[in-house]
Amino acid sequence: MVSRPRWSYTMGFLLARVPGLVSVGVVSLPAQAAGTAAARVLVGRRSPLRSAAALLAAAAVAMLTGCITVPVGDGQPGASDGPTAPLTYADRLKATPVNAPTGDSGATELPQFVTDSRSIACVFTSSRAGNLNQPWEPNNFPDQANAAAPLVPVVNCQMARYPQVQAGARHEDCAGTNIGFLGGTALLTPYAATYGACRAGVTAVEAAFGPRGIVNQVMGAIPVLPPGSAIEAQGYRCAPMDDGVACANLASGVGFFVAEGKYELFGAVPAPDASQPAAPGATAG
Repeated sequence: MVSRPRWSYTMGFLLARVPGLVSVGVVSLPAQAAGTAAARVLVGRRSPLRSAAALLAAAAVAMLTGCITVPVGDGQPGASDGPTAPLTYADRLKATPVNAPTGDSGATELPQFVTDSRSIACVFTSSRAGNLNQPWEPNNFPDQANAAAPLVPVVNCQMARYPQVQAGARHEDCAGTNIGFLGGTALLTPYAATYGACRAGVTAVEAAFGPRGIVNQVMGAIPVLPPGSAIEAQGYRCAPMDDGVACANLASGVGFFVAEGKYELFGAVPAPDASQPAAPGATAG
């Protein structure tokens, strides 16, 4: 007797019994895995009721086989899968390699740099009684009256384009006038960081590199510090990042970040005594 393949149609699927395999549409599975009821859909002559029940069982197995997704792994989040806190500016400064600024480092006495966009320049300098030794503009630092005041190492940054001082953030009264406290400068001392200072007119960096600026010999000699590099002096480290500049005292964590659209001060600690000013301001002559 010639053996014929047994075929049946149900629910739009073509089912055929082939030794060891049941094929349902585009889903294939071993007969043993599919189950005895589904594998023997077309065996011998059956009553219409029993055949319909078997066909429905096979269709159910096919649909389940085609729809079940097996997860990979145990499906439980691991300890390392959660969100991590972003690095602080102090942490990023610690990770930035120290490099000498580009240009002629012998052209200036004090360590200083300007960003490649010429929008921010910083100098590692000192202060006496709140008067900066600022090489870019006239100042009262060398006055004899300041000679007895303690010398405080500082970083002073000036900007060509800058945000305004936040409301309530003034730290000087500008000789009692409360007029002329402007943004565009940041100062870092061993114990605090401040933004803004009393002045008349634009910053030295704005006068040189601003929209109507004229670069003089002093400002033109400031070397460029490229992104990805830092400069370190007097216990401070500064580096261009995020279209701005971050500076910090890495030992205490005190520092600032300044950019055209924002500024941030972080890590203030108390000054040890009254003779060590926490936040000396810039005074221009």
